[in-house]
Amino acid sequence: MSDSEKADIVVGILCKNVEATILHVMNVVNDGLHRYFSEHKKAMVVSDGYSSDRTKELAELFQPYEGVKKIITYDRERGGKGGGVKTVLAIAQQMDAKVVILLDGDLLSIRPEWIYELAAPILYGRADLMVPYYIRDKYDGVITNNLVYPFTRALYGIDIRQPIAGEYGLSKKLYEMLLSHPLFPLDFGVDIFIVTSAAASRMRIMEGIFSLKIHESTTHYLEPEELLLPMFRQVTGTMFKLAEYYEDFWRNNGSIFHHNTVNEFNGKKPVPVRIDMERMRNSFREEFLRWQGIIKKILPEGIMKRLGDMDGGTIKNLDSGTWAEIVYNFAAAYKKAEEKEKILDALKSLWLGRFLSYAMETEKMDLMDAERLIQEQARIFEEKREYLLSIY
Repeated sequence: MSDSEKADIVVGILCKNVEATILHVMNVVNDGLHRYFSEHKKAMVVSDGYSSDRTKELAELFQPYEGVKKIITYDRERGGKGGGVKTVLAIAQQMDAKVVILLDGDLLSIRPEWIYELAAPILYGRADLMVPYYIRDKYDGVITNNLVYPFTRALYGIDIRQPIAGEYGLSKKLYEMLLSHPLFPLDFGVDIFIVTSAAASRMRIMEGIFSLKIHESTTHYLEPEELLLPMFRQVTGTMFKLAEYYEDFWRNNGSIFHHNTVNEFNGKKPVPVRIDMERMRNSFREEFLRWQGIIKKILPEGIMKRLGDMDGGTIKNLDSGTWAEIVYNFAAAYKKAEEKEKILDALKSLWLGRFLSYAMETEKMDLMDAERLIQEQARIFEEKREYLLSIY
């Protein structure tokens, strides 16, 4: 490979049907690379997931600064976000990149400084993985808060508040390991795959950015049938597969936990996320009744008694402790099950119930009080780690 084909820093922009935002994201990336890394070889790679709008066409029209190489491509493998990530990492490997940044193509709040904050600690040898800490509304990040964050923190002993943040900075050591990993997912599971694999490989993980995140697709996450529930299945399925793959690691490590302190936040307030409680309640009731047969097979009698009237589609008590035991029982069941998607869908119904409980608990709370509740829940997941070890 000639020097002209190499890059020190590759920024991958993952997109599908984002014609309204792609030029904004490319412009900010272009500015950030030019402003902060003028002495380095750099490239931006737009990987398009077969958009039906003008996303790819607009990206091809964009003219970067001299010194910023531009590559526009379709995802080399279909499947979703993971297909785009794999495409970017493969191109970065061909270019012998020292750092890869991954960004969603619908980010409205991205700033040039983010490029520096995600790349610099890796470029200067301080980290293998940079994960943003976004300031989000108490009802944003609904899969993260009640499931992915406490589970990942309890098993792997890392306190990364938003393990499926969507944006990352990766070292060459990390992205080459990921490319050779047998469980590389091609869908939304790719985010938790990146963080879990780095943690279980004892790589250095740091949090950065500490800013608001606004992206065009936020509102879609609150449409349960359209995006949120399929995303739940993909993320949770990958998380459970990785728990099985890395079982030896978390069985023998992670008992010493490092906790971030919940400090008062006095910065800009995040954009409020409104939830349709009645719609979520109806979705829960429908899903709960549909999957109650599998739920009864998986959960011990003691937990079932705590849950209450299943046949009526209601739950009396879905507190953090009960929820942690439910998640651990489903993780153990997933390991043994042949029809794994049914396990995920059954858990999804209970997760909707937990989210409703969380929404009612935090209805009158401000951002910081809701965060303290999330932290307490994560602590309970840690306390019940021995329970998982006993049933897994």
